[in-house]
Amino acid sequence: MKSIKLTTIAKELAKLIVEASFNLPADIISALIKAREIETSPTAVKILDCILENARLAPVEKLPLCQDCGRVYINLAIGPGICIEQSQLLEAKVNDEVAKAYQQNYLRKSIVDDPLFERKNTQGNTPALLSMEPSSQPGLTIEVNLKGGGSENCSYLFMLNPSTRPQDIVKLATRTVRENVTKCCPPVIIGLGIGSGASGAAVLARKASFRNLNKRNAHPQYRRMEQEILEAVNSLGIGPQGLGGKTTALACNIEYAPCHMATLPVALFLGCHSLRRASSNISPPHMS
Repeated sequence: MKSIKLTTIAKELAKLIVEASFNLPADIISALIKAREIETSPTAVKILDCILENARLAPVEKLPLCQDCGRVYINLAIGPGICIEQSQLLEAKVNDEVAKAYQQNYLRKSIVDDPLFERKNTQGNTPALLSMEPSSQPGLTIEVNLKGGGSENCSYLFMLNPSTRPQDIVKLATRTVRENVTKCCPPVIIGLGIGSGASGAAVLARKASFRNLNKRNAHPQYRRMEQEILEAVNSLGIGPQGLGGKTTALACNIEYAPCHMATLPVALFLGCHSLRRASSNISPPHMS
């Protein structure tokens, strides 16, 4: 058994929150540059230039990529033989570190404690949404995803008939994006979760929406669906910020999982162009 200290996790988490808040991932920047190169609308070009300039200035000026500094999603992928010391204190330590990072880096705190009645700000952007899963990869992988309220509001779950055809899902996704994408600062990343259960499909959709844009689905039929949905959405002409153009979405990512034979859950999440994520791997000192 190989142990990782709670303080080590906390230190790495603080770095990842800063990285995600101020640095747009390279694959997103590359997709935005490609979108700008093919764009013919002067308004769309201007918007894409502003987005790229924002991404350039944010890490230099230490200004958040978006004024909505997001809900914090943290996933720990625990490799073979890895033990987290004082694991019973993990959740409390994670939330302490999130609150400290948001305070020290002047990031907007957006979480309210009671969702329906008092809605009082927790003043620390906590609690974070923490999940853990076993992994075949060595060490401990920490993933931080920051999701703003606009993109959270563009999250949808459909419980479809098992007889639903792939082309029906393509049409459903295209229609859902057309009706809602302007709420989410396009160009967007479309994350689609297919299968599992109602709650599991939502997890798949979130995972898909934060997946690297250069990583296509390994299954050829799902990979074809990703391309079909992307082309259908971009043919709508909604464009950057909904003001017209060729690029309404930068990518469509699909994740799938087994489901009950009487069900076909489909969840769709939209991620804004300011997609904030960061990850790293911690290996105990005695691991090679």
